[in-house]
Amino acid sequence: MKGKKTKNGDDNPWIDAKFTKISQAANKYLGLVGRMTYRSKSMGTPESMFNINVFNSKAKKIWFGDLELARWHDRVGLIRLSEEEGPIYVLYERDGRFRDKMPTLKYVKAVAAITVQNGVITYSEEQKTRIKGLEERIRRQTSEDKTRDEANNLMSLHGRT
Repeated sequence: MKGKKTKNGDDNPWIDAKFTKISQAANKYLGLVGRMTYRSKSMGTPESMFNINVFNSKAKKIWFGDLELARWHDRVGLIRLSEEEGPIYVLYERDGRFRDKMPTLKYVKAVAAITVQNGVITYSEEQKTRIKGLEERIRRQTSEDKTRDEANNLMSLHGRT
């Protein structure tokens, strides 16, 4: 079944296919394209990034999938990939998928949650804030869980459940 024709006469209404060139180096360093780090997104850590897109300095998508930046493997993988590909940019799914237009390098740089260049991983201010917020939420949740567990233990000691 053919898809809807675009302005350019293409059958595929998604332009992504025109600027996606999966890098063998990305597969080597980050894992196979489309990889999932957890069965459930609720299992992640503050540095988990789901459904991300990795772009090179030519605004070409070279990999997509899940990353866990708390893992040494993923951090080193990004650095090694950058050593082979040049600067790379990690975008969230909403920022790295396009339907109507091709991305520009200016856009990719502007919305990148993470930039990797010259062996350095740099988080955007928005990404830093996101991680801090998630860490604080986990801290609060852990504290609430501990308080609830202590209360339940006291109640069970006194024969109340």
